[in-house]
Order: sequence, then C-alpha cells, then structure tokens
Amino acid sequence: MKKLIKTFEQFIFEAEAVKAEDSDVYIDDVSADGSDTVIKAVEILGAIKASATEKEFKDYFFQQYGQTTLMPEDMAKLCKYYNEYKEEENKEKADSEKEGEDETSTEEDPLAGLDTDLPTGEDGK
Repeated sequence: MKKLIKTFEQFIFEAEAVKAEDSDVYIDDVSADGSDTVIKAVEILGAIKASATEKEFKDYFFQQYGQTTLMPEDMAKLCKYYNEYKEEENKEKADSEKEGEDETSTEEDPLAGLDTDLPTGEDGK
C-alpha cells in the first residue's frame, strides 16, 4: 500500500474545490497592484483553511508570489479575509460549545431526592 504525502501547495490547490457554503464571508479574487498577477478566491480560501496562524497564511503568499509582487494593500486585503473567516469560525465554535453547556445545565440532578442526613461516623451513627 502506497502512502501519499502532499506538499502544502498541493493541499492548497486541492482545497480549491472546497466552497465556504456555511460561511457569510465573501472572498473575492485579489489582483496584485503593479502586475498582472491575480490570486483566485479559491486559492485564498484554501490557504485560509490550511493555515493555523496569520503568519503561516502570509508566508504562503510571500513564497508563492514573492515579496515584491504583493503590495501592503494587497496583503492587508488577504489578511482581512483571513481574519473575518477565522473570526466567524471561532464564533461558531463558541456558540456550539455554549449550546453544549446549556444542555448539560438543564439536565436533572441525578442525586436529587437522596437523604442528606448521611452518617458521618463522628458520633457513632
């Protein structure tokens, strides 16, 4: 059985097929100022999903397109997409955790109705 190992770039481009169907964040293509380079929205979304930190996200684009191709405005736009998407993702995660807490707090107490006058052993009872 062969084991397939993917590079970060392969993972990014495979993520192009992933649509953010459940997201309200709209990601548009970014055209790098001063060049004919266009970064497709699907590549941006793939990089967002594959990056754990903003630094990792930025590093990917600097490696792919170079330090001089991306102007500060372009990187700011990419980071805006990253932060909006991750903020929405974190909010959904917090909401689902809160729902889980609400469910456990409404459960009945399994010890309710038991006598509280249990022997302590101090006075021989």
